[in-house]
Amino acid sequence: MKTVLLLTVTLFFLGCSRTSPMITEYRIAAKESKVSLESASCKEDTIKVSQAFVKSSLMSKEMKYVVGDYEEYSYNQSEWAEHPNKAITNAVVASLEDAGIFANVTSYKSFSSSKYTLEINVADFTQYYSSDEKSSTANLDITFSLIDNQTSLIIASKHIVKKKKTQKADAKSGVLALNALLAQSLDELKIWIAKSCK
Repeated sequence: MKTVLLLTVTLFFLGCSRTSPMITEYRIAAKESKVSLESASCKEDTIKVSQAFVKSSLMSKEMKYVVGDYEEYSYNQSEWAEHPNKAITNAVVASLEDAGIFANVTSYKSFSSSKYTLEINVADFTQYYSSDEKSSTANLDITFSLIDNQTSLIIASKHIVKKKKTQKADAKSGVLALNALLAQSLDELKIWIAKSCK
């Protein structure tokens, strides 16, 4: 009887101590290249970067992926370290600060006024698998709009669509490809905005 009771208690505690699978958090960290910029006429001006407009799946840490044409899933053991809409917005702010195109770059959290506002619309920032899930691509679709705050008019816009085949069909490879696409887009942003501000 004691043996049966001891075995039952042992199995109970083993069941309670079972660990959940570890979740890997991935960062959005675009490694940009140095781009040569024409001298911008807005070096004395300020710009505020609005929080990125995104689809609902990019407003949480849950990492989504698409299989085939219609099926959308979430990774069980992988997630974003920060909500993608916030991370992409912060990456744009850091990129413009580093470029030195404007006298001052602020985020949407700032109460200060600025001459320009940059709006960001992210239509896609997702990994897509083939129907057999043996290969995948990363897709990015982003639009930047430069707004003159005196007139509230869009004075220029830039639409960027990019795709990149991943090295492997897994979450890590998808993140690496998405970061590479974002880095390329930020390089294009800097060149375009230096020419667009007046």
